[in-house]
Amino acid sequence: MARRRKIRVRKSSGTVEDFNTGKLRRSLLRAGATEEAADLLIQEVRDELESETSTRKIYRLAHARLRKRSRTCSLRYTLKRALFRLGPTGYPFEQYIGDILENYGYKTSVGVTLEGRCASHEVDVLAVSGSEVSVMECKYHNRKGTTTDVKVALYVHSRVRDLEPTLRKQHQGKKYSGWVVTNTRCTADALDYARCTGLNILSWRYPEGRGLETMIEEKKLYPVTMVYGIQAGLVEKLIKEKILLLRDLLSLDIGTLRRRLDLSPQRAKALKARADALCG
Repeated sequence: MARRRKIRVRKSSGTVEDFNTGKLRRSLLRAGATEEAADLLIQEVRDELESETSTRKIYRLAHARLRKRSRTCSLRYTLKRALFRLGPTGYPFEQYIGDILENYGYKTSVGVTLEGRCASHEVDVLAVSGSEVSVMECKYHNRKGTTTDVKVALYVHSRVRDLEPTLRKQHQGKKYSGWVVTNTRCTADALDYARCTGLNILSWRYPEGRGLETMIEEKKLYPVTMVYGIQAGLVEKLIKEKILLLRDLLSLDIGTLRRRLDLSPQRAKALKARADALCG
């Protein structure tokens, strides 16, 4: 039997590692591909790769082949890139995180100012449930390979400590905690510090099996930027109207979509149909 050719992959962070078919397989399955289709796609992609390649090329090849088989699956496969399109500022990402948490039973406030023991703090997202209060710092990045470092973890931890008196007074009997939420990843130092201090981190594929992408996919809380063919101008209109989740489009009739987004009947119908294909 011929020995399988070794392929080295250069990541967006600049590090190089062996081609991991398991990662690609999991991403294809999350997008909705069957196990048989995923295995076939992986082999097709592998056959086109050179001995040294990039994650960008792997993504491009896998997406092209997935799109030939299923337009809906190919759209789900673009989730990480859809999050990058929420920018350029971080505010839409904060709104989006608030919307996600609302769907998980939290009552949220975005951009709220709280008085601490020593200073006032603008909290990106304050999430309250029946038993806990979460103070969240959202770090949005619109470029692959950009990470959130330990300085952010230190900052959030000290902020929560300063807010302790206010949190105790306003939410008696509830536990409170600090969170760092990002659409990319955190550095190893940031993760180590978080584990040591009890700080929570929610990022791409972290915690393992319960990362940001899992929370999104579990309840189909896809961002509006997921839809193929949405231009920048329309994305801006959707964000201005505070329509961050694709599923929110399903609750609006065609007439309301046309008025709020200034769309033709054809574009409004197409937008609603694409949202229904992903979330319906």
